[in-house]
This record gives sequence, C-alpha cells and structure tokens, in this order.
Amino acid sequence: MSEWWTDLDTLYARVWETVLDGVRDRRAPARFVAFATAGQTGGAEARMVVLRGADRAAGKLFVHTDTLSAKVAELRADPRATLLAWDPAAQLQIRLKAEVGIDTGAVVGHDWARIPEAARRVYGNEPEPGGGMDCPEALTVTPDQNRFAVMTCTLREIDTLHLGRDVHHRAVYRRSTGWRGHWVAP
Repeated sequence: MSEWWTDLDTLYARVWETVLDGVRDRRAPARFVAFATAGQTGGAEARMVVLRGADRAAGKLFVHTDTLSAKVAELRADPRATLLAWDPAAQLQIRLKAEVGIDTGAVVGHDWARIPEAARRVYGNEPEPGGGMDCPEALTVTPDQNRFAVMTCTLREIDTLHLGRDVHHRAVYRRSTGWRGHWVAP
C-alpha cells in the first residue's frame, strides 16, 4: 500500500482532514494558522488566527475578527489572502489561497451567540486593535457584537508540500479545475 502523500486523492483528503481537525480539536496543528494579506503600506502582513469553521464541499474556511482590525481594512482593499498550516508530525505544509468576504451585523448573530461570554471580550475593546496605550491595563474590555465579523475564506487554490526523507511531494489543487490535483516540483 502506498503512503497518503504519494497519491493525489489521498493527499487532498489528508489536507481536509487536517483542516477539519483544526476546527474540532483545540490541540490540532491546524487550529492556529498564519493568515497573510496585502499590507496597506506595501508588502505583506501576517498574523495567527483560529480556524472557526470549514466546509469541504463548498471549499470555504471561517475565521472571526474585530471589524476594526487592520486585516479587515486590508481585505476591503484587496480581498485575497493566504492561510498557512503546518503539521509537524505529518511533515505537511498546507497553503490555502482564498478570496475573503467579511460579514457583520445580524447575519453573524448566530455565530456571536455561540461564542462563550469570556471569549467575546476580544471584540469591541478600546482602544481599537493596534491603538496606542500607556500600559496594558489601560485596555477597556467591552464586548460589542457590532465589532464582531466573520471572514469567509472561499478557497481558490490549495498548495501542499510533504517533506519526505528522500523525496518531497508537492501538489496543487484549484477550484477552477474542480479541485483536480497535479504534481509540481517542490
């Protein structure tokens, strides 16, 4: 039997298994992923985010954020983003290129209702994300649903890389081809 990283279909299945595990399991390697956008002052910006949902059939991932965070402004200027996951045990890198939509208000009320009270404290603080403070204790914690947003990441491409002992295996899957994968040089 061949290893999962040597077959395009089983590799694709493993990618989604890893991503879905990140949503379900707080300890999974893909729970926290790097989220990169085009910076407003040039170059790229990256930060860690928590995967909150995934829909394999639709090819979508879901992330929560504060509406006043820099990434929201960056995505409104250019909705393209890349999410990056690394599974050290599997030696698997997953790059997920997406177009990101931002939903707020009543449409995300169901999502807001599912967030534990203690976790809501990160949406609505003053000063706003990135704002200056005299000291960390100067932060005013005021949960505010109006500052809560759900970013829907509609995947365009999945680029995988398995780091093998002798041979690395890299494959790319694109929405435009119905997620049919093809091998590329690592």
